[in-house]
Amino acid sequence: MLFEHEYFILDDKSKKIFDENKKELRLTGNAFRMLVFLSERGFANLTQIGDYFDSAKDYNENHLRQYKYKINTVIGHDIVEYKNGMYSIIGDIKKEEKIKENAGNTDLLHQQGVSSENNLNKDSQMKLTIFPAVASILILLLSFFQWPYGYYVLLRIVVCCSFAYYAYIFYSRHQKDFWFWGLIFMAVIFNPIVPIYLYDKIIWSFIDVIAAVVLALLIYSTKKKPLKIIKNYE
Repeated sequence: MLFEHEYFILDDKSKKIFDENKKELRLTGNAFRMLVFLSERGFANLTQIGDYFDSAKDYNENHLRQYKYKINTVIGHDIVEYKNGMYSIIGDIKKEEKIKENAGNTDLLHQQGVSSENNLNKDSQMKLTIFPAVASILILLLSFFQWPYGYYVLLRIVVCCSFAYYAYIFYSRHQKDFWFWGLIFMAVIFNPIVPIYLYDKIIWSFIDVIAAVVLALLIYSTKKKPLKIIKNYE
């Protein structure tokens, strides 16, 4: 759906938004989703917006006020207002199911879309770097040799940070699926702050193998099917 407002043009499918001067803006995360929701409905209250975001998470007025402020700041105009418990868009919005081939907005998307898409891809590749996973797999496999105690402390730090890093990527892109919770679990197992002690080395060796396999599968799955590009600036 394409939404046209006096001060912005919003394409919810390509996740792009432009100002009145046809300049692409950087509005993402729940602030972007809130603008899409309000553009579709016209107005909504806290409960409706919270359910649209994630019904399992408790959102409050402070959250929505932050998103409202972010929207108005990025667009440069006070287009979202809060009145009588309702959030709404100030001004009229035109909706189009399909972008017309000869429309000026289509030209805009074509002209700026290529460079923007390249930037998004570069950013995605940067955020999805496999270096933490490769480093963790290497240090996990080397743990089968005899090392001083300090090596295993380093192992916890490196592996925990790697799992936490990838978990954050999934969280920032609103992918709270099996992978996300699995990564969180592994980060807790290897956390160096409140370490979990298992005095049987065989058990730890088994866990190390599982961790290495999980990271290898993560690399393979994201290479085969990249994560959705939904950057979060909340």
